[in-house]
Amino acid sequence: MTDDSSRRAQSLKHIFSLVAVIGAAISILGALLDFIPGTSPGLSLPQLMMILGGAVLALVAYVLRGQRKRHLAVSALKNHLLACAAIIVATLFVLEIVLLFGGLPTYFPQDIPEKFLDPVPWWTCDASGCHYVYEEMVAACERGDLADFRCIVNKQGFHDTQDFVVGADFAERTRILSLGDSFAFGGSADVGKSYVETIERRLPDAVVWNTAIPGAGTNQALMSFEVYAPLLQPQVTILGFYMNDFDDNMMPVDSYFMGVDAVNFPLSIRQYQIDLRGNLVKLDRQSDLYYRYHRVDPPANELHRLLGSTRLGSIAIRVSDAVQQLISKAEGTRLRRRVEVTREYLIDLRDAATAQETQLLVLLIPRREDISAPGPLYENALRLVEEIGIAYLDPIDVLDGELDYAPPPDVHWSNAGHAKIGAILLGCLESFQATQDISQCRG
Repeated sequence: MTDDSSRRAQSLKHIFSLVAVIGAAISILGALLDFIPGTSPGLSLPQLMMILGGAVLALVAYVLRGQRKRHLAVSALKNHLLACAAIIVATLFVLEIVLLFGGLPTYFPQDIPEKFLDPVPWWTCDASGCHYVYEEMVAACERGDLADFRCIVNKQGFHDTQDFVVGADFAERTRILSLGDSFAFGGSADVGKSYVETIERRLPDAVVWNTAIPGAGTNQALMSFEVYAPLLQPQVTILGFYMNDFDDNMMPVDSYFMGVDAVNFPLSIRQYQIDLRGNLVKLDRQSDLYYRYHRVDPPANELHRLLGSTRLGSIAIRVSDAVQQLISKAEGTRLRRRVEVTREYLIDLRDAATAQETQLLVLLIPRREDISAPGPLYENALRLVEEIGIAYLDPIDVLDGELDYAPPPDVHWSNAGHAKIGAILLGCLESFQATQDISQCRG
């Protein structure tokens, strides 16, 4: 056998070895389907066909690999290459058909919503962040489209009983600016029972402006502060920091789309999502509803979408997701990124507060599950405020995970929780009035 023939034979042997490995991988993947998140346990027909199909592919390739005829020519090599390609394509095609009739869903489902969501007129975003539109909210509440505490809104579009207008006596009064999300907004509390309203009621001589908006992060809090702090000139600024602020800070301030569905029911949905790799993905409203409905991350690119539209490709993506989640948990990549982004916003807010000569207090808001065992987000939030040098209130030791929170799936404080936090903050503010120092507030 010539050197060229020997090299061709060796190349052919490597090719068939690779095909055998691919077949074995398909077979093993079929056997491991039960361990992929989202799949049902038990050996199903699609799994069995994957195991058998992969085994047949591996066996045929192994047999062809064993040919050791010394007179192989270039034409024979080409024929074998075409045979291998045909076997692989036919096997993949048969497996795709089997998985289709076996009912295995694709990673990206095919039923696209028929109707785009219509935007509501009572939501807007500007230099002060996102907020409600006063005239449109009043009209919607009068029509009965909205009938909850959102109907209590001032002319600036925030949940406050007073407009953000400076009074003649403000110089003699304690001025407090509240920043935050749905907790500071008053989520799940009865009207007048939120912790901000508790402070306002118990300190009648103080001026309290509440710029909190549901779904807001530290990025929006910074924008609201830069607009209203120069106007109010608060002595104390209180930022309610909930643990989902780490995620909110990864997205633009105007990430929420406010719309109504086919029966005119108001919906609040993200216009962005963060995929498993930490990439920010912008979605149109139809796709946003589509991915939210199916509880799946959006495709990172067109190739990802096309691959996720096939059954075999969907299995590969699910395996990749499972591996990615394990890596993410092991390395904490996404957590570190969220922490660093939030760190920058907190530093900017701290510096802006210093420039406005207001004392900044961060109210850490633990999740229900943090009460019994503080999670990594809460631990990172605590570490951040300590490292940055911001005064903070840590109420985790005084809150009850059952009594002070609304029934699941609601994540907010109940009236009892709001009252407890309001009382603690009231003590902090009374101490501030006596000492002009909010840094002693610890809970």
